[in-house]
Amino acid sequence: MLTARPAIFAVLAVLAFPALAAQKGSVTGILRYKGCLTGVPGATVSVIGRDRQSRSDSGGRFLLELPPGSYSLVIRGPGLVPDQRVDDVLVKPGKLSDLGIVEVWADERPTLCIPDAAAAAMTGGIEPTVAAAPDLPALDLPGTLASVGVTGQGQVLVRGSPGTGPGQFGLQGNPSREDEDALGPPSFAVGPMGGLVVLDVLNGRIQRFDSRGRYLGAFPIGRPGAEPVFESDLAESDDGAIFLVTESENPTLTQFDPSGKVLLSGALPQSFKGVDQLLSVRGRPTFLMLNGQSVRAELGWGGIRAEGPRPGLPAGDLFVQAERAGRWSALVRFAAADGRVRRTVNLRSDIPIARVRLVCVNRRGDVVLAVDRQDNADGEATRAEVLLLSLTPQGKIAGSVVAPPGDRRWLFREFALAPDGSVIQMQSDLAEVRLVRWPLASSPKDAAVGPAQPATRKNGAPPPETAPQNPTP
Repeated sequence: MLTARPAIFAVLAVLAFPALAAQKGSVTGILRYKGCLTGVPGATVSVIGRDRQSRSDSGGRFLLELPPGSYSLVIRGPGLVPDQRVDDVLVKPGKLSDLGIVEVWADERPTLCIPDAAAAAMTGGIEPTVAAAPDLPALDLPGTLASVGVTGQGQVLVRGSPGTGPGQFGLQGNPSREDEDALGPPSFAVGPMGGLVVLDVLNGRIQRFDSRGRYLGAFPIGRPGAEPVFESDLAESDDGAIFLVTESENPTLTQFDPSGKVLLSGALPQSFKGVDQLLSVRGRPTFLMLNGQSVRAELGWGGIRAEGPRPGLPAGDLFVQAERAGRWSALVRFAAADGRVRRTVNLRSDIPIARVRLVCVNRRGDVVLAVDRQDNADGEATRAEVLLLSLTPQGKIAGSVVAPPGDRRWLFREFALAPDGSVIQMQSDLAEVRLVRWPLASSPKDAAVGPAQPATRKNGAPPPETAPQNPTP
């Protein structure tokens, strides 16, 4: 995992944002709860495909300045159904486009809310704009208390002690005490046949193991005697090519063949600092950014060509993002290529959620997540676990398993997806490095992958994109 510094390099900016028109226009409106006269303060109104956003004031009014064009606005905020939007907002040069009243869906009906009929009478009968909300399934995550200790479901594939020999790893410090100087393998990846490659950065090499954890060999990286770069990440493609990204004074992306021979290497722009992790998607290195977007890279003799950003990690015909929404919930978004969210899955937990991470998308199109959870039951010391989930694009849990949180969860990437659908976890402490396989069920073979189909809610009403009914079940 790379160091988290929130910026996106200039090439992405050029790809994402076309040149601004000389004369801008603006758009305004007043956010109100559906069927109420109460304004919505503190909501964020952002623009799909543009680095523009506005926060509504105490009365719910917002204002955005934009180049001429047609846009989709996304509305998010505390107490609101997530990812609501208003489409086809036309901005003309030098003109103010007033949307008037924009009604948004609340999670629960606000207090002191005037009924619909009275609200319509007091607004002069003007028909408001009603924001569209995506399909919003809600899932209850299993478990009421964090598990204690290691369960029997994990299979240890690799167990390496500190050292420089075959199958050993460079280790220093004590991660069990959250030692800032604790360093070890910063990354690993799983190959197309289930083999493992581990970035043994303190020993300046990449080590290889087969799918059963047997040592196969190693090859060197970097210059002999050079300072190790821990801000690095690995990925392996379906043809066995290994990609290594290092973030230093001169960040680079390097491609090795399966034997360790360098095929291509290219410099990344200095401003390329917003990378969360490196994955291989359809044989090409793909950067998952801190803002949830993804960028695919093409290595060639002419250098690195970036494609993106895209609104998340590819999952069939959609793109997926995941984020912690609060102490008890997390959101998984499925968006189209134009950034419009088709479905937002609300994951609800009885155990407090500390973090949620995208591991990858499996061959069935299921999204694999690692949800860090921790609690302090009955005044005892904090207990923690990682809940591994496979989630279908239709918003259903296909499988889950509880893994120990690991000692490196605050610093290094821990998980990678194996070809059989299991998840490999890297654990490390003062004594050794372990690579552990956790079984995880996938969706059936005939599960559809793609945009959501029209669905009905518990009250029998269609989703808001089909008819303006309250999206809260």
